[in-house]
Amino acid sequence: MLSCMKYASKDAFLDRMAKEHDAFLAIGRSIPADRYEEPGVWGDNWNVKDLYAHLTAWEGLYLSWFRTGERGKSPDMPAPGYKWNQTRELNHAIRTEHAGRTQASVKRSFTRSYNTIRAHAEGLSERELLEDGHFEWTGTKPLVSYLGANTASHYATCAKILKRWTRANLEPTN
Repeated sequence: MLSCMKYASKDAFLDRMAKEHDAFLAIGRSIPADRYEEPGVWGDNWNVKDLYAHLTAWEGLYLSWFRTGERGKSPDMPAPGYKWNQTRELNHAIRTEHAGRTQASVKRSFTRSYNTIRAHAEGLSERELLEDGHFEWTGTKPLVSYLGANTASHYATCAKILKRWTRANLEPTN
């Protein structure tokens, strides 16, 4: 799950987080609203709305890990009842959980979630964010390995998925 992300500073991370978030949103805004629930965007017939819900859910997972760690406990990662080698099943469960929600509801949740996780990131010290093993629950890794994987890197991945889909399905062919 964790990519080897290195940032020179907290500001560099926050800048990257905002850049990738904004890039994802820009692509999302370019997609007509009536195409948001069209299957085939990614995986087993995911749609655009599913990607928004997916990002929101993983931001929430990270925040739950952090809160659990703050209480001196080891978080269930990636989620209670799931191991890292079961992320496909977890992602399917997330998709199923949010399938009945409206596009507007999912997008509002995404905005709220981003604002929450952004405030969380801004509230961390540079040492808390970047120091290897600063938090017991992260083992020898820096917190940014977990936070970055669930924000900046995740937004970038989902933006690539949307770009690929829009090129194949929305752009005129010559």
